[in-house]
Amino acid sequence: MIVKVLFILVIISTYRVSSESHFTIGGIFYEDAEDLKQAFNVSAKTFMFNTLVAEVPRKGDFLQISGHVCEFAKAGVVGIIDGVGGLATELIQALCDALEIPLITIQQNDFYLKEWTLINLYPSPAAFNNLLTQLINIKGWKEFTLLYVKGHSMSNVHKLLEMSTQSDMFTVTVRELNGEDYRDVLTEAKESGYVNFIVDCPSVYLEQILSQAQQVSLMSDEHSYIFVSPDLFTLDLSRYRYGGVNMTGFRLVKLKDNVQLWEFTTSYNAESPNILKPENLKTEIILIYDAVLMLYEALSKVNVTTQELDCEQYGSWAYGSTLLNFMKTSKAEGLTKSFSFDGFGQRNNVIVDVLELTPAGNQSIGTWQSDILNISRPTILATEIGEETIMKNKTFKVLISKTAPYGYIKESIFKLEGNDRYEGFTIDLIDKLSDLLGFNYEFELEDTYGNQLPNGTWTGMIYKIREDKADFAICDLTITTERQQGIDFSTPFMSLGISILYKEPSKQPPEMFSFMAVFSKEVWYYMVFVQFGLGVIMIFVGRISNKEWQNPVPCEEQPEELSNQFSFANSVWLIIGSVMQQGSEIAPIALAPRIITSVWWFFTMVMVASYVGTLVAFLTVEKNVMPFTTVDELYDQKHIAYGAKTSGSTIDFFKYSTNPKYKEMHSKMVSKGWVVTDNDIGVEKAEKGNYAFFMESTSIEYTKERHCDLIQVGGLLDSKNYGIGMKKQSPYKRYIDNALLLLKESGEIQKLKEIWWKEKRGGGKCGEKRDEEQKQLGMKNMLGAFVVLGVGCLIGLLISILDMLWGVFKRSVKYDTTFKYELIEELKFALKFSGDIKPVKRPPKDTSDEMDLEKKDEIMSLRSLRSARSSGTHRTHHSHSSRHSSSDMSVAFARRREYT
Repeated sequence: MIVKVLFILVIISTYRVSSESHFTIGGIFYEDAEDLKQAFNVSAKTFMFNTLVAEVPRKGDFLQISGHVCEFAKAGVVGIIDGVGGLATELIQALCDALEIPLITIQQNDFYLKEWTLINLYPSPAAFNNLLTQLINIKGWKEFTLLYVKGHSMSNVHKLLEMSTQSDMFTVTVRELNGEDYRDVLTEAKESGYVNFIVDCPSVYLEQILSQAQQVSLMSDEHSYIFVSPDLFTLDLSRYRYGGVNMTGFRLVKLKDNVQLWEFTTSYNAESPNILKPENLKTEIILIYDAVLMLYEALSKVNVTTQELDCEQYGSWAYGSTLLNFMKTSKAEGLTKSFSFDGFGQRNNVIVDVLELTPAGNQSIGTWQSDILNISRPTILATEIGEETIMKNKTFKVLISKTAPYGYIKESIFKLEGNDRYEGFTIDLIDKLSDLLGFNYEFELEDTYGNQLPNGTWTGMIYKIREDKADFAICDLTITTERQQGIDFSTPFMSLGISILYKEPSKQPPEMFSFMAVFSKEVWYYMVFVQFGLGVIMIFVGRISNKEWQNPVPCEEQPEELSNQFSFANSVWLIIGSVMQQGSEIAPIALAPRIITSVWWFFTMVMVASYVGTLVAFLTVEKNVMPFTTVDELYDQKHIAYGAKTSGSTIDFFKYSTNPKYKEMHSKMVSKGWVVTDNDIGVEKAEKGNYAFFMESTSIEYTKERHCDLIQVGGLLDSKNYGIGMKKQSPYKRYIDNALLLLKESGEIQKLKEIWWKEKRGGGKCGEKRDEEQKQLGMKNMLGAFVVLGVGCLIGLLISILDMLWGVFKRSVKYDTTFKYELIEELKFALKFSGDIKPVKRPPKDTSDEMDLEKKDEIMSLRSLRSARSSGTHRTHHSHSSRHSSSDMSVAFARRREYT
């Protein structure tokens, strides 16, 4: 029996060798995809395939791609590997379907249709959606933001978008990353308070997104990310390890005990100028190897013969469908674990490793298989950790410093000893850690954090840890590259950056014409334009409306003339009266003018209500006028001093910065003596005014709670973290990291921060809203309105004077008197301030002239009355008999004759 089995195996192996030597496979790739072409050739060489490679430009036309497929068919290929993706896959698939040549694609394709006959080795959108949904539920996210690159489909996360519509428990926000700079979008996300992010983008954008997120301080311990791309952990993430950010990603390839992977990597590196480790190989490269492996496995089990095909004769390969169906239904093992496809060639049942970025590196936390996510690392560390840890019942020496609020000497009327002498944020933090991990501790004060001297030795806390004189250092100890050479740090327990502390400037009253700022200039311009335009419309509508033409003298039943009230002056006066909410004596009579006037009244009601509702804020709000808002503006200032503490990471930031402005600022601080020996001195100088003090943002937050006249100006100049220092290769590191992770996830660290920043030791007094009396509007608030009133009155007075002078001039010419005489008479009458009837004065003339003048006066009086009636309202016409009767006219004429 054994002989028969060996004989069969020899026959099969002989058949493989004989068959492999004449099989050819084709590959279509972009011209610049050197890594994919190299992986294709190396994989084909491994399984003894001949290869045909077609290169297309990024913006190649479809005719060119069609030509390549037809060339492959004519050469008798047994399969084609598509490394292009996108819309090109649709064309390639259509041709391969007609020719019945197996097509294997390695790209995520958003244009996939169920009737396609191909195999896609890239995990299907359904797989990613199920995986992400389960992962979010395990993490307990109730609010998260989807970030995607413009042009990239969201098919992998469409189920997450449905979570917010199916349940009120979830709040999902979507933000698009477009252009070449994503920092504006990321900054808006940060200012909106978003902390949980799901990033779905091609792998080529990953490094840019990570770098720019760190630049805008969106990579701190409060932020969490899930990256959909399986290429996240192929990147070098060492620069993000100590930022405290929770970063989760996926991996398809099996790294452990994978001989095939190591052999392929060795062969790949032999053909490449760059030497890569297996964990750094991109997913597409691995999938090309698996695609070639699938063809090899299928051809070794299915007896086929090649065939040259011609696209123009619509031929098809007799074995193509059989080979494709065999690959869909059979199960095989590759570098990306087992292959399993549905009836449409989609890879739904894929095995995915879930990884997290930790200070110790990439760590596997679970596996997704058969639509079930199994987390191997406990999501919540319980108190039983202390039973397993090697730290239990041990006593450690912990170094602390007297830096508020991290450590204080406790105030007490009794004499305190041991650990009871100290209190503060880090004191409470180490106490929480000891409860979780079951160890004891004793404190030792050390105010020098430590630096490396030119001779290579260390000082302060770092020296004591390296020399085993202490076990841990917990204070505001910044994780720096220099210090990491001497000691190890735990995962960060706090993230921060350098910012500016400055005295809050006194509030400035509103500008004189702040009431004009309620509306923008554009709105004011349109208001003026609309008023004049509507005046013209009212004139036109009034002139074409029959009812607006009225009899000026009601006592005449058949008048020779009709008058119209809608002159330009009257129309504008009606419009302005409406805007001022005062109305006017002008009222439309016809229906059309009334409709237009009603609509205008509605418009003015909305505008006035909007204006009044916003006016209060513009009159009462007093704003701070900052002399600078950024460090660049501070650099340009000539009269404001600035400085930092003489030693520490803040001053080192300026000293060793590659930015020439920062280096010059450091030189200026030192040369002019603006640096201080202690933070308290810097705070005191800033409080006195005209001094900007550079501090770490957490210290600024603490200071602002106790010094209400100090504020933080600008954003963060850098991003750094505080961690617990310990000896290199300390066996306690992973226990402390896990415990800190638990305290972060449970919110204990944030609670401690609230206590020591805003409650104890004088905190919180600036955060309280003090009751103030209702603010009154003073003269400084209303000065602009008075100025407008005064200017308007002066303009009106000037126009009335000009009108008077013009009238005086006309009378002097008409009655042949001197201008001076008429002006004096006019002023005498005006300054008497009595009487509402003004007689017409004329010098004595002969009787004939007098009669002529009398007739002229009567005609002018009649015309004046007609003019007055033409400008009256409809109500005026109906009451004409009471206001302008014939007797009134007789009295007027009699008075004029009597005077003459």
